[in-house]
Amino acid sequence: MEKQEIRRWITDQLNRLENREQKQQQIYDQLFELPEWKNAQSIAVTLSFRNECATDPIILKAWQLGKQVVIPKVIQQEMKFFEYVPNSPLIETKMGIREPDDQANEQSLRSVDLCLVPGRAFTRAGYRIGWGGGFYDRALTDYPGHTVAVTFDCQLVSDFEVEPFDQPVQKIVTESKVIVCR
Repeated sequence: MEKQEIRRWITDQLNRLENREQKQQQIYDQLFELPEWKNAQSIAVTLSFRNECATDPIILKAWQLGKQVVIPKVIQQEMKFFEYVPNSPLIETKMGIREPDDQANEQSLRSVDLCLVPGRAFTRAGYRIGWGGGFYDRALTDYPGHTVAVTFDCQLVSDFEVEPFDQPVQKIVTESKVIVCR
């Protein structure tokens, strides 16, 4: 399947997903037990979009534990990260993605311990299909921290064409398992 076909197929799978809240809680429970999570003082996380695994509970848990949270924003074709605290003002893009406003404090992704990488589909090797912009692949090129994806089992696919610039995640957390990719 081509990447666009996989995106459509995954969207259909996510739209029909049953027991979503229970599955999300299983994902959170496994994530919160990972040493990468426990040891992280700072995390980068995308505010969930459309029918992805909700990230608001992850952000709330991070704040409860005193972790710094940063969220991404695309500025002139480059993904930058900004500190996100309770009551930070957000703006919504044309695509419906929530991002920090222009007053947010920029943070270097390189200074963040754990990056939760979003995606539409994942292979067990950690490669992902996003929305097609390549922003995360570019941002992760020289990222020294840990990369983890939180996703539903139905978003795991056997294979797709990997591009030379694709950056795999180190671990994938689903409702049923933790996959160590590299």
